[in-house]
Amino acid sequence: MKSRLACWVRVALLTGAGIGVGCGGGAGGAGEAGGAAGAAEEAGAAGDAGSMGAMAGMQDMAGMDMGGDGPIRITSRQAALAGVTFAVAREAPVERTVRAVAMAVPNERGLGIVNARVSGWVEKLHAEETGRFVRAGEPLLELYAPELVTAQEELLLARRLAGVTGGDSIVAAARRRLELWDIGEAEIAEIERTGAVSRRLTIRSLYAGHILEKNVIEGQMVRAGDRLFRIANLSTIWIEPAIFENDIPLVQVGQRAQVTFNALPGYVFDGRVTFIHPELDMKTRTLKVRVEVPNRGLLIKPVMYGTVRIAADGPRGVTVPLSAVLPTGPRDLAFVVRQGGVTPTEVVVGTRGDSTILVADGLAPGDTVIASATFLFDSESQLAAAMAGIMLNMGMGLDMGGMEMEMPEMPMEPAAPDSMAGMRMDTMPERQRRQRRQQRQKRQTRQNDGGARP
Repeated sequence: MKSRLACWVRVALLTGAGIGVGCGGGAGGAGEAGGAAGAAEEAGAAGDAGSMGAMAGMQDMAGMDMGGDGPIRITSRQAALAGVTFAVAREAPVERTVRAVAMAVPNERGLGIVNARVSGWVEKLHAEETGRFVRAGEPLLELYAPELVTAQEELLLARRLAGVTGGDSIVAAARRRLELWDIGEAEIAEIERTGAVSRRLTIRSLYAGHILEKNVIEGQMVRAGDRLFRIANLSTIWIEPAIFENDIPLVQVGQRAQVTFNALPGYVFDGRVTFIHPELDMKTRTLKVRVEVPNRGLLIKPVMYGTVRIAADGPRGVTVPLSAVLPTGPRDLAFVVRQGGVTPTEVVVGTRGDSTILVADGLAPGDTVIASATFLFDSESQLAAAMAGIMLNMGMGLDMGGMEMEMPEMPMEPAAPDSMAGMRMDTMPERQRRQRRQQRQKRQTRQNDGGARP
């Protein structure tokens, strides 16, 4: 009866997985471990475990063996039907990719600001458009400023007095004054050559790049210190993703990174981590990392959103696929192929990678583990423990490592009618009549007590 009950419970649990379960006695009921588990060949013919008509053929079919604490045996056919795959534990670093989304910003080392050094009026604007590319030395605007006119006159006067004592130092001082106001060497040489004062002087760009900001229009008056242009060299771009605290130990300066953009499908840009910020963001609990990316063809535009992937090697140890470890609440299990079957083994896990997990204790390099359908083996091991409890409660005995505990068998046949002769069986009308008699007696007693009082 023990084997029959275990059989029917296995059939109910495992039929949905498409696995034929053996219900016969003796060697046929225990089954042989299949080639998938590294044991003998399958025994018997396959049948339909979910059909009552196929029950007669189950004695010749190999099935899962729930032998208490022993290994779970499974045939190669059952493994194929359940989608069971295997993997070998190996010693290797845990490969993990840090992913984050960030916005492209200009390289700060390539930014430049053009300010007004002197107050005046913009009479001619050469850089008329935001976003335009300018080269270093290219004219931006022509400015009329009374102070510049005065400085030119001082330069011409100093040249006429160059023959006297100290005249050369006066000329050098006048030239230096114009240079400090961003007047180019070519403009100063033209003033000295012609000997004439120019009404307006040209302000040229000191940087090569694209104009990101233009805060001036033709005819506008500007004052000393006003920001006129903001120019950026976009040949390199910065991406600054924010990574979580648990990923900080995986990122180091000099690591390679790959950046992709939704706006540029099919393009992968290679970069490198150049800086890690020293302080976390208190609100988001993240740390910014700077990735510098060469902007080939100027395809990357500032403020584009991109995805950064930084490949990192975690700690080294015994690793298995993520699916090979089954969390069961308070513990983690791996199902190891050993002793001619599959044995549930409790493991201690460490760092999780993209596709592997580090096992700190419980496995050794070279162990073969179940890599998929681990839930099936967990159900089988739990079913074995549940069946042992059910059998013990029903008095069917429990095999504990060679110790046989037998309970007296309970009779299942109906008792003879003569054995019920001394039992009183009340029907509903009889109970009602008895209750009415008791109520009449109580009323009579109360009436008698009332008549006896003075």
